[in-house]
Amino acid sequence: MPRAPAADQHKPPPDPLPFDGVRTITIGTLLWLVALVALLPFWNDLEQDGHLWFIATAAVGTGLGCIGIGYCWRRARHLGLR
Repeated sequence: MPRAPAADQHKPPPDPLPFDGVRTITIGTLLWLVALVALLPFWNDLEQDGHLWFIATAAVGTGLGCIGIGYCWRRARHLGLR
């Protein structure tokens, strides 16, 4: 059975992946935005049924996606990928 390396033996950190993630985060953000726009006409129905959190979830997903796009752009520039 192979043994795990001892705690005092350190491996160098792996190199960053060559992908910047901007496209992936952008697609996910756009999907959250589509969900938000699709749910807005049903605001009253969702509120009556106690499911207004659907709209809040889509809004938060869109907002966090926008933050993620900015993060990935900065990371890509730092790594020289963009």
